[in-house]
Amino acid sequence: MLFFLISSLFLTPLSSYSLENLEKGKIIDKVICSKEPTQSYALYLPQAYTPEKKWPILYALDPGARGKMPLEHFKKASEKYNYIVVGSNNAQNGPMEPIVRAIIAVWDDTHDRFSIDPQRIYVTGFSGGARVASRFAKIMFTYVTGIIACGAGLSSEITPQEIPPAFYYGIIGNKDFNYLEMKILDGQLSQHKVPHRLLVFDGTHSWPPQDICLRAIECMEIEAMKKDLKPIDKNLIKDIYKRELTDTEALEASGQLFLAVSDYEILEATFRDWMATDEIEKKTAQLKQSESYKRAVKEEKDYQNKELAILKNSRNIISQIENYPFPEMNLNKILDKLKIEDLKREAQNSDNPAPQRNLAFRMLFDLEIYASSKGWSHLEKNDFKRAITFFEVAVQAGAEDSGRQRYSFYGLARAYALNQDKKNAIKNLELAVKNGFNNVSAMEQEDDLQFIRQTPEFKKILNSIKK
Repeated sequence: MLFFLISSLFLTPLSSYSLENLEKGKIIDKVICSKEPTQSYALYLPQAYTPEKKWPILYALDPGARGKMPLEHFKKASEKYNYIVVGSNNAQNGPMEPIVRAIIAVWDDTHDRFSIDPQRIYVTGFSGGARVASRFAKIMFTYVTGIIACGAGLSSEITPQEIPPAFYYGIIGNKDFNYLEMKILDGQLSQHKVPHRLLVFDGTHSWPPQDICLRAIECMEIEAMKKDLKPIDKNLIKDIYKRELTDTEALEASGQLFLAVSDYEILEATFRDWMATDEIEKKTAQLKQSESYKRAVKEEKDYQNKELAILKNSRNIISQIENYPFPEMNLNKILDKLKIEDLKREAQNSDNPAPQRNLAFRMLFDLEIYASSKGWSHLEKNDFKRAITFFEVAVQAGAEDSGRQRYSFYGLARAYALNQDKKNAIKNLELAVKNGFNNVSAMEQEDDLQFIRQTPEFKKILNSIKK
């Protein structure tokens, strides 16, 4: 395996591929890897691209192998700052071997096909893709200039000290169930003096909006100028500084002092070499001495402790569901112990402070995803009664209009059908379809649904999708 990796990196002839029909300034859904035809990637080439010069490249990893998805989010930044952006259509959450194979195939093809600056290799990923992104340099035995990690932190195979020389840019939604993980990682990176930044945006567990992705690339541009990887552009530095300052002042004005002070400190450290930052340093010192900031620090710590306590409680209860003798299980008691209704009230009460609402939302989201994964695990083991309990927890914790709930409802339909409960099997299949489930072949062929497949209700649901 090691020989194969090294061979692919250093012994591949640098053939000059034509650009074929690779239109610039447009997302191309599928470029077939010439040496690995089973592998492909989505591509965005900036309009300015020519093979006569070297270009920075951003490799993107989506947990569902949706290569086009990250390109939609980084397209604006790519065009403005002239980055080639590619997203594997094969790398997805799961075993590492196929992920490594996909990364190598895309690496080889892009290096054969395009003119790439070897000192400006960047990688981004969302959720499980972010964890793989943190390992990219090790996987490829190569230099990585920057990592943009969205919605999750490091792989378990990587420690904070192993991130350099890459600059680590973390992005997390304030309603993302991995929020606490990223906040803890932020502290660890600071402790080990790893160059990094954590940006919190208003959102859930998803690829961040285009403007947030643009800010991440602008940070990489600043870092490239610091390292003499690109010429210093004083006008660009001033523009980026002005935008970052405006955003930070908006945080301060909205009362988010904990985040504002952190961003002021980053601004001062980032731009001190190029412009006078005395006023920012002075303001930061004054804010840190204020009673408002001290309260904000205490509140942040209190919220973190509360979040840890809720997570510990939910994990304990999930563990109990897995180990209870089944006759002793009672769904209503379980829901009561998980305090799902209390969390919903906190999340929906507009009178509550935003951090309190966001915390409740994160905990519900985490419980929904975690319980649903347990439901599928037990369904695969044919432990359908326990699967029913987990899926019921998931749909109770989830938002009623959440499209992602279609999978939990479909899992419930299958589990109830195995339990020969026609009424609940049909009810949840209807809810799955109402929430967007439309996989006709799965419904027609799934063995678990055999108990209800010949019923008029099932046929009606199936025909409604076909129409």
